[in-house]
Amino acid sequence: MERPIIMLNTDNMPAFCRNQCANTKCAKHISKAYECGGVIHCYSYSPEMAEEYVKMGFFIGMGGVLTFKNAKKLVRCAERIPLSSIVLETDCPYMAPEPNRGKRNDSSQLIYVAQKLAEIKGITEEEVKQATTENAHRLYRLTQNK
Repeated sequence: MERPIIMLNTDNMPAFCRNQCANTKCAKHISKAYECGGVIHCYSYSPEMAEEYVKMGFFIGMGGVLTFKNAKKLVRCAERIPLSSIVLETDCPYMAPEPNRGKRNDSSQLIYVAQKLAEIKGITEEEVKQATTENAHRLYRLTQNK
């Protein structure tokens, strides 16, 4: 795992870390990508671990699981992690949000994730969309046309 992260650092590309790699054992390896940052995809670990990844310069990826009734840990993460450190994602074709759980997922379903995140944060859906779009632009180093 160390070699790909070193390559990412050299090329200044964001790291894309699958949730299964986001545990404490992998954190020391992922921290080597600090300079290039990245996203912890489909995050589902503790709020404390999420805070550590945010300190390392990573975004926390949240998708359909946030809308599930049993997603208590992820809801706690959404409460604690600043909106400026969250990106919305699909994990297409898996993990469609409620009310379409069990069906094929795609980017049209992100509206449900944005609504749930707005509810958790106590802000408007539009604020979530604006902030997470800006976050995605920062993550992938895209310029925004204004």
